[in-house]
Amino acid sequence: MTSKTIAQIRNEAAASLSPERQQQWEQFLTPAPVAEQAASLFTPTCNPVRILDLGSGSGILSAVTAKRSSHGSSVVAIEQDPALAADSEASLRQVCDDVEVINKSIFDVLLESSFDRVILNPPYKKISPTVIVTSGGGVKVTNLYAAFLVTAIQALASGGECVAIIPRSWMNGDYFKDFRKWMLSKCSLDVLAVYESRQEHFKDMNILQEIMLVKVSKQPQTKKVTVYADAMPVGSLERQPHESVALKALLMGRDRIVRVRQQDPRLSNFRTMADQGLWVSTGKLVWFRNRDVLSDVEEPDGHPLYWSDNQDGMVTVHPVECDREQWVTNKADSRKVVLPAGSYCLVNRFSAKEQRHRIYASYLRSGVGFVADNKLNYVHQGTSRQTVPLDDKAARGLTLWLSSSIIDEWYRQVSGSTQVNATDLRQMPCPTKNQLATLSDLLPVSNDVGQDRIDETIERLFSWA
Repeated sequence: MTSKTIAQIRNEAAASLSPERQQQWEQFLTPAPVAEQAASLFTPTCNPVRILDLGSGSGILSAVTAKRSSHGSSVVAIEQDPALAADSEASLRQVCDDVEVINKSIFDVLLESSFDRVILNPPYKKISPTVIVTSGGGVKVTNLYAAFLVTAIQALASGGECVAIIPRSWMNGDYFKDFRKWMLSKCSLDVLAVYESRQEHFKDMNILQEIMLVKVSKQPQTKKVTVYADAMPVGSLERQPHESVALKALLMGRDRIVRVRQQDPRLSNFRTMADQGLWVSTGKLVWFRNRDVLSDVEEPDGHPLYWSDNQDGMVTVHPVECDREQWVTNKADSRKVVLPAGSYCLVNRFSAKEQRHRIYASYLRSGVGFVADNKLNYVHQGTSRQTVPLDDKAARGLTLWLSSSIIDEWYRQVSGSTQVNATDLRQMPCPTKNQLATLSDLLPVSNDVGQDRIDETIERLFSWA
């Protein structure tokens, strides 16, 4: 009887993985074409190498890596699921004689810093903030894949290389700030390959995150990072469009946000939104904790309540017919959720890569105090502790600016997450308040204004054409 191929072992393991288990750990077994691309990122060498696979699943990643490595190489694979550990053993024995499969959690295995190649496609599940002890002190992680990657980097020998298949969410946002700073201080960032489509690379796994390949090495930072901004999950990566970019051209701010491309030079003269005196906060009402203040009708001394449902293009409408209450009672006054009357720009906190605009902004002018749902960001000119409404013209101009194509492209290069983080918005290049007011004089905030007209007006204002 012919033995199963490594790809067949993977496919059968993927088919047998229950939806409950997959959802519990956000575990996605690597398809053969992606495994080939990941392994291809390791630097070729004629010497035998020590290979480590963390959370090996079916073993396809380390098997493909071993197959590409010199005779005499060895593999250690760690997988806590007994059935998958057996699959790893079956896969690896086909291509390597020196194999050890450890059926434990990676966090229960003491690993020395002795591996030349570490490869992994870890679970993507969020976890409570946890501090992992490292030789350089603790690093806070909020996601299993970051915890796995910290472990992987610590297991590298000097000059060793690590390739990981992970979501793009580590590149921006507060949650991964400590991890980014730690990783960039400990190793060289060598390759970023972001997959163009979320549906193509893991077709049989129903994955929602935007996925990428990351290669780092245990050495000082290389001069250039190789970036595949729109990688396809089939064919050789080398033959796909890419560019070599200095790391400093991809980093933003003290939080070390990592971009996919260099910033459009037309934006280089703008300061950040925060530097222009514009602050981004998140709506203060978490509805399921405040059910008792929600109301279907306007009550005396109550307040209007805004959800993303109230965003209608570039304007905000209230009330609207939807399945959400449009008002809060006066009980809300004692809960520090009511915002002062005035002008604001609202930004939806959630958007997908496939949407026309990653940033969905709308103008709001409220004559009374109001409440914003937690799924909305709002821009004002106060601080994290005090909300101060915008000048009306600035609010309208900012809505137009955030609706422009150049800002949409900027945000797509910064964030692969479905969440539009207030932290990232504060780092966004932005005109001055006076320039925003001038923009509002040139163009009305109206759904009758098309995209081309917004972009052309901004180009004329800043003499880009």
